[in-house]
Amino acid sequence: MPWYRQGTVSITAGQTTVVGVGTDFPANSRVGDAFIGPDGKVYELSNIASPTVISILPAYQGATVTGGRYGLAPMQGYVKESADRLRQLVDQFGSTMALFGGAADIATLRVNIGAAGRGVNSDITSLTGLTTALSIAQGGTGGKTAAEARAGLGLKSAAAADIVGTVSQASGVPTGAIIERGSNANGEYTKYADGTLECFITGSNSQSVATNTGVEISVTFPAPFIGIPTPTGNAGLSTSVTTGLAARITVGFPFTVSGASSMRVHIFNTTGITIGGFSYFLQIKGRWF
Repeated sequence: MPWYRQGTVSITAGQTTVVGVGTDFPANSRVGDAFIGPDGKVYELSNIASPTVISILPAYQGATVTGGRYGLAPMQGYVKESADRLRQLVDQFGSTMALFGGAADIATLRVNIGAAGRGVNSDITSLTGLTTALSIAQGGTGGKTAAEARAGLGLKSAAAADIVGTVSQASGVPTGAIIERGSNANGEYTKYADGTLECFITGSNSQSVATNTGVEISVTFPAPFIGIPTPTGNAGLSTSVTTGLAARITVGFPFTVSGASSMRVHIFNTTGITIGGFSYFLQIKGRWF
């Protein structure tokens, strides 16, 4: 250990108190070290009161001095150095070691430091320091984002879609809800994420239709198709007191589908009598993209 000479000291002749300026006696000396005073004589360090005050033995034999040079020489060799190192460890880790509470086994240590136990842990509320996603085998998803988690679990885009809502697509890939249902003055419709579109039209007509003749009506789809759709349907009497007549009013084929938004339908009267009106139900199926 080197001698300690930091700062200066002031000593009154015949006194044992040494007052330092710019000194740190506790960190650099121990009781029993040698104090070499400004008078050049060697004294024993008998007490360390503070960073700037120590006591020596015997009393100072030189003349009173202010701002004098001095030296502190370690006289305890490696024992003092070991003590210094131990004190540093205690200062640095003492409070941490105190948390262990003298635990002699792992179970007691967990209790002392408030650690979660093995197995089912009901006291873990968050994992803020976790930077690596838990794998599926560990009970996680294998991903740190929603997209990575879905990919890890083998989920497709439908896993993030609303079941019912507005369907949409981009370049032929569904991007919206799975099913869309709606209605307007023209009827009802159901769109599916795969591009299928079904329209349902219910209506009535008051035209008089002679037996074994037909009429043609025009209907507009409640939602447009991307191409020519496929229609089916049936018709019946609007009002009837004659049993079985409704079954003999038919929706004729072929339908005349003029485009993706409307079509003309042929209604045939095969009842054997002239009718004063009829009702109809049409189902049209095609694609919206």
